[in-house]
Amino acid sequence: MESLIVLISGTATGIVAGLFGVGGSFLLVPLLSITTSIPMELIVGSCACQVLGPATAASLSFRQRRRDLRIPFILMGGIIAGTLWGSASLNQLKEQIGSNADSLSNIVQITYLVLLWSLGLFSLWESMLHKRGKLIPIGWARLKWLRPVCEVFGRNRRHQVSIISLSWFGVFVGFLSGFIGLSGGVILLPGLHYAYGIPTKRAARMSMLLVWLIAIQATVIHATYQRVDLQTVVVLLLGGTLGAKLGVQLSERMSGGALRQHFAWLLLITAAVLSIYSLTK
Repeated sequence: MESLIVLISGTATGIVAGLFGVGGSFLLVPLLSITTSIPMELIVGSCACQVLGPATAASLSFRQRRRDLRIPFILMGGIIAGTLWGSASLNQLKEQIGSNADSLSNIVQITYLVLLWSLGLFSLWESMLHKRGKLIPIGWARLKWLRPVCEVFGRNRRHQVSIISLSWFGVFVGFLSGFIGLSGGVILLPGLHYAYGIPTKRAARMSMLLVWLIAIQATVIHATYQRVDLQTVVVLLLGGTLGAKLGVQLSERMSGGALRQHFAWLLLITAAVLSIYSLTK
């Protein structure tokens, strides 16, 4: 029964991965912690590992442009450093807590709740403004005065973006990946669009490529700490890879505004379910 739950969860998050260019672990970690008896540290490590399946399938389905590869590879330096930092922090926290597994689970779930509610409410607010023809300022983190810089393609023209700003954004994403098993896409997609002014669909392509790169190095790091359960990963990979291909096909039929609105509702529904569970357990 538990394997069936894991398979269904993997398929659902695979669809989400292909649809929004995210890894889906922001859904898997709380979902598996609620519905299975797998220890939290194994859930975090296994979910970071399973992202390889849907990320590979979705990346191959997306049409990657050569000019879109520059930003992901700049971000990766900060992401690698951040993942090492986050994973080491999780291991240190586990040692401090000791045998109290519930405390570790609560810390991870609270971090998820804050993140999901914040991103979901902001994305929904922005999508409602977009429907009314009102656009919020985007690209505020470009910081082109902070040298060195590189070029990115915005809605209508090229923009200069600080490489230092991109690198620190990567550190933040990497820390969340290492600490709570987040694939990073749930931060990357809105971050690349709102903070750096990259169009939604192009941001989704960049995000999925980065999620794939993050999953490779996160798998190695979590395996080093022996936080990967192979049986769980195999079942998740099977469902996630199939679901990702379906998600990419659905994504091609939607506009950028519609994608952002559906993404916002997905975050809020996930946050609401997790909040209800936390209050009633």
